[in-house]
Amino acid sequence: MNNDVNNMLDNLGKNPLGGLSVNVATLLKFPLVLILFGNVLFAALLFLRSRILADTFESSSIGIIKIIITIYLITTIIGSIIAVLFLLVG
Repeated sequence: MNNDVNNMLDNLGKNPLGGLSVNVATLLKFPLVLILFGNVLFAALLFLRSRILADTFESSSIGIIKIIITIYLITTIIGSIIAVLFLLVG
């Protein structure tokens, strides 16, 4: 009886599944990577839509819009790469 109690107390802080452990932070990284990937896809689709719109209509502000969307696309890609690197390191 005393040996069983000591055995239970020794195993109190250990994982009951053996070496298998699941960390909550690891589980949250995968959806964040998917959200960042979706954000990059959205920026790419926005870029393509602006190109189609620029080819369809003639306007003086189309050049400015193309520059703004190109800057947005580059910023989104670089920001997403940095965010994924921080997720992998952290």
